[in-house]
Amino acid sequence: MNRTTIGGPELGGGRGAGSVVVLSDPAAGAGSGAVAPLVADALFPSVHLRAEDFRRAVRQGYVAPDRPEARRQNVTALAATAQAAFAFASGGYQVVVEGSVAPTALDAFRRESRATGAALHYVVLNGGTTGGVAADGAAQAEGRAAADAAEATADTVLAGLRRGAYLLGW
Repeated sequence: MNRTTIGGPELGGGRGAGSVVVLSDPAAGAGSGAVAPLVADALFPSVHLRAEDFRRAVRQGYVAPDRPEARRQNVTALAATAQAAFAFASGGYQVVVEGSVAPTALDAFRRESRATGAALHYVVLNGGTTGGVAADGAAQAEGRAAADAAEATADTVLAGLRRGAYLLGW
């Protein structure tokens, strides 16, 4: 993958702002953990944030995110993720946010996009980019295949970003 400067009008930003790309992995194994760093590495300047890190920052009172009583925690952590992402974007960075962000949870990102003028892109991955666990010598071959799939997915995401395919309006 070639290092590519993507910013300003190409990603729909403006006023010197960078952009935020939310790379959502709604199904375990769709590969955002492998793809997001590759996408961030291809952008310049760039930041890679993991939404899970913001949820895991809760030290006392942490609730498993799939439990009904975790709603406040999940909403707060996602808002913090969006605020951090757009703070970097306001500084001119291209930000890749990795995590399971449902379309219904994009309001925090849309608010920050409106407030900062930085563009918001939303990409949903659909399984198959990480591969499973293989036995013995097959593990290395499968690992290489998974890496190749992640690179191909990152290339597809970058091409879509250049075309504005994932750009969201407010």
